[in-house]
Amino acid sequence: MLRSTSIAALLMATPLAAQDAEVGTAGPKDTRDGTYMQSVDDVDVYNTNGEMIGEIEEILVDQDGKPAGFVIEFGGFLGLADSDVAVPLDALEWEGSHYVSKMTAEQLKKLRPWDE
Repeated sequence: MLRSTSIAALLMATPLAAQDAEVGTAGPKDTRDGTYMQSVDDVDVYNTNGEMIGEIEEILVDQDGKPAGFVIEFGGFLGLADSDVAVPLDALEWEGSHYVSKMTAEQLKKLRPWDE
């Protein structure tokens, strides 16, 4: 009796294992290496004079899910009294380890605050 129960359990488990293997192979394969993808949360933003003026808080996406802009946090001290503003993607340029803003801190201050 015990033997037939074990065989039945094994036979029932085999289709599940096959289904798991199929799920793992479905969909496109990601061929990018780790250097391709980076998190931009809290990445520094500098002005064209090399002075840090803020950091990236979020990436904004459009209705199709494509990146459309950034939320930059600037000003304040230790997270107090800082301001968040939204800027389009072309307002910043990637410089290897940080972004450089084409806008000055004064121009950023004049933008309408971003409020989630």
